Amino acid sequence: MKHHSKRHWGDKWSLLIIRDLMDKNGCTYGDFLKSGEKIATNILAARLQALEENGLILKLEHPQSKAKVLYKLTQKGIDLLPIMVEINLWADKYFTIPEDRKAMVALMKKDKAKFIELGFETLKGGG
Repeated sequence: MKHHSKRHWGDKWSLLIIRDLMDKNGCTYGDFLKSGEKIATNILAARLQALEENGLILKLEHPQSKAKVLYKLTQKGIDLLPIMVEINLWADKYFTIPEDRKAMVALMKKDKAKFIELGFETLKGGG
């Protein structure tokens, strides 16, 4: 039986959170606040809760700090990788993408299948 949450996860902020977790393979609350898009703390807290309720992310104890929480993607979240690649390629076609993302998009364009395969290995392997 499929679980339906009251909140949808496919909005801009949720996708940015998932993107950051794919890029870094684990983020703290503070890491999300530092991202270039300047998410407000109340929106961040609500989106993290919705993503957790939808089974896309997990809250874990931070290995270096008891005061911090580490957010990571679940298998359900990791399985969004091919979709996130397609969104990046679409964005590159129609918009000017930020400088810090151009190298990654170039790798996606060069060999999409290989990029996705390596991404899955990294995210599942924890490294």
